[in-house]
Amino acid sequence: MKNIEIENYLSSTRYTTRKELVEKTGLSDREVRRKISELKKYRVVLYNSSRSGYRLAKELKSMSSIEREEEIKQVEHSLNDCKSRTKQLNKQKRKYIAYLKKAEQIKLEEENYNHIPRID
Repeated sequence: MKNIEIENYLSSTRYTTRKELVEKTGLSDREVRRKISELKKYRVVLYNSSRSGYRLAKELKSMSSIEREEEIKQVEHSLNDCKSRTKQLNKQKRKYIAYLKKAEQIKLEEENYNHIPRID
């Protein structure tokens, strides 16, 4: 695995698609996604469902109040996309949890059935 800093391939002024990042870095799409996910832990990376690509959030102090308001809208949009995905993932998690609970219930029923003394 290459030690590539994905941050070096992102800009605060233009969106860069995953395809472009794959081409520029030589990493796989999966690895690019993983590195972006890691980067999001310490940098604000903007993305949104209606446009392709990622970009770094601009430095707040370097903007005019009008630019700052637009940047805030972009960050809010990214946050809302994140919340929407979280909601979807939580719905999916409920199915997995229900399945595991059912499996545990069946296992306990089988264990209890096998421990019942029989008179044959």
